[in-house]
Amino acid sequence: MTVQASSQASAAPAPRLVYDLLPVIYRLRDAEQPGLPLSALLSLVEDELQRLRDDVSGLYDDWFIETCAEWAVAYLGDLLGVQGLRPVPESAVSGRALVANTIRYRRAKGTPAVLEQMARDVTGWPARVVEYFALLGTTQHLDHVRPGLGGFASLRDPDGLALTGTAFDPSSRAVDVRHIDSGRGRYQLPNIGLHLWRLAAFRVEGGSARAVPGAGPGCWTFDPAGRDVPLFHPGRPAGPGRVQEQDVPGRLRRRALLHDLAAAPADRSYLTADDPVFRIFLDDDLKPVASGDLICRDLSDWRRPAARPLTGRPVVAVDPVLGRLAVSADAATRRIRVDYAYGLAGDIGAGPFDRRGSLAAAWPGPADAVADWLIRVSADDQPVPGRTVRTLGEALSLWDARPPAAAGQTGVIAIADSASYAEDLDVTVGPGDTLLVVAASLPADEQAPIRLEDVRLTATGLRPHLIGNLRVTGSGGNGVVHVDGLQVEGAAEVGPGDLGQLILSDVTLLRGQAGDASSGWLVAAGNPQLAVHLRRAVGAGVRLPEAMTVSLAESLLYAPDAGPAGPAALDALAATADLDTCTVLGRIQVGVMSASNCLLAGLVEARRRQQGCVRFSYLPLASRTARRHHCLPEPQGPPVVPVFTSSDPASPGFGQLAASGPRAIATGADDEDELGAFHILHQAQRLANLSSQLDQYLRFGLEAGVFFET
Repeated sequence: MTVQASSQASAAPAPRLVYDLLPVIYRLRDAEQPGLPLSALLSLVEDELQRLRDDVSGLYDDWFIETCAEWAVAYLGDLLGVQGLRPVPESAVSGRALVANTIRYRRAKGTPAVLEQMARDVTGWPARVVEYFALLGTTQHLDHVRPGLGGFASLRDPDGLALTGTAFDPSSRAVDVRHIDSGRGRYQLPNIGLHLWRLAAFRVEGGSARAVPGAGPGCWTFDPAGRDVPLFHPGRPAGPGRVQEQDVPGRLRRRALLHDLAAAPADRSYLTADDPVFRIFLDDDLKPVASGDLICRDLSDWRRPAARPLTGRPVVAVDPVLGRLAVSADAATRRIRVDYAYGLAGDIGAGPFDRRGSLAAAWPGPADAVADWLIRVSADDQPVPGRTVRTLGEALSLWDARPPAAAGQTGVIAIADSASYAEDLDVTVGPGDTLLVVAASLPADEQAPIRLEDVRLTATGLRPHLIGNLRVTGSGGNGVVHVDGLQVEGAAEVGPGDLGQLILSDVTLLRGQAGDASSGWLVAAGNPQLAVHLRRAVGAGVRLPEAMTVSLAESLLYAPDAGPAGPAALDALAATADLDTCTVLGRIQVGVMSASNCLLAGLVEARRRQQGCVRFSYLPLASRTARRHHCLPEPQGPPVVPVFTSSDPASPGFGQLAASGPRAIATGADDEDELGAFHILHQAQRLANLSSQLDQYLRFGLEAGVFFET
């Protein structure tokens, strides 16, 4: 038998275990033969041996919960009697922690600390257990007075009154005989409340605060778009003991911040020395404003503080509820950089999320592909010729001035910070060109060619903000523009030309402070062959006046002026639209529409109803679409109307299904999960896992209810 060896193997054969075990005489004779035939033959054996070795190693790893594959978690749990866990796809939630800690949890079964840790392991949400029998108001004997049990709410305790109705409410209540598992009753002897925090807190580092001209000089918002967005505290990793307010991701209260500023540095919970919830940098200062120069104040009226009388140092007032800050009247502050955290239901739109996986899905290609052209943008770094610039306009100018190439080029503009860029962008791509504008923290000193895989691996932790319009133009056909991770306060427009594809992934289109009617919209005209793709995007609407194609996946659209006479959230009467797990708060007008697992809150009208299909979705009964399959509401069924936590784009609960909403929508998808853009969170599966485990860890005679704090 003759085996042909590759030229690489002939030049430098890789060391192999089987080949090295042969006697030296055979290896010497093999080296004398052209092509190393014995080495090439045994390489086939070595490949099979390596596969067998990997299988054996994998079987060994699957014996242990710390190293086993995800599919083996349920089997190991079955050995311990842990049953009923449903897999949560594409999520960080896993039953691995529950199975690993099962024996420890069973030893302390029935205690609040174990219930809290179990709930976190199963759902991935922070949890706090409230024993409501301990908060019952009781009549006490005068000879045996217990001051800490029962009684009226103290009007002299503003901290306790501020926590009324939350999981940390210390007030006593009268008895409530209704069952807690229905979510109606709470304060009763056998009742246990399990409070969950569904909103997550996302950290922004190096963001640009926004001056509010109408409020006067020295008035700023943490949000780069000038909106009143509440500050969040990210919480702390789960540890031993009971969960406290500072341990969960929630809104930062004014009184909590006030007490933290008055406490000693070692006793602080929010403004700690190593990990404060926010930091403020004035102008070009490298050090943040000291805690001694910070005050907490209600800035509803934008009342600025006074400077220090002796030192003259500027004082900064912070309102965490409104997300505002005001600098003392005598300080001439030109620029403010902030580190802070904001709340959101999930990884949709622009944010400091981990976008490595979603970018790889939206930007297919070989991992070792090298970008033909690359420029890095950073507002604070020193410019490096041919490598780093400070504005997006400079980067686009270099892209337009690049040397011509015979074939289409792949270019990358990497935005390496979370700063705000006040400029209008005109993006132009030629025939076959592909331009990626992405938030990615590429190093500044790297001069070697950058692989596209390196761009993907650094797409995390950033949220750059564009104050201006984004205009894209294609010439010559087949051009592709991909924008990823950018927040645009303005309109995105595709100018007349011959653009092939426009991809917006993890992008947010915001309405500007001036309230321009086109702000926040994606408008495309004059490109009959254009295909528009939105992936995990948030925008005020899409307008496609021509016969184009548009696909939306895991995205959230809304109409700023919702109503029968207002603009449609998706206005594409001649286009073909494909919607997958999307939420649309507004009317839809399309030519042909297909939808799956969508929540379409406004009327839907499709011109050509012989094509397309709407399946496992919610849309009003008066809508005119193609055939429907398992959609809500049913023609002869009860009325079903979605209820949202908030319809305000600046609210942390924007687009999130409220707990009081109908269960049919919360479980109406094809996998029995919720409809809409936040289907990616698989909340119904998490709650089902919690219900399957809860009874096993409750003491006999107790009854539990689940409540959402956010």
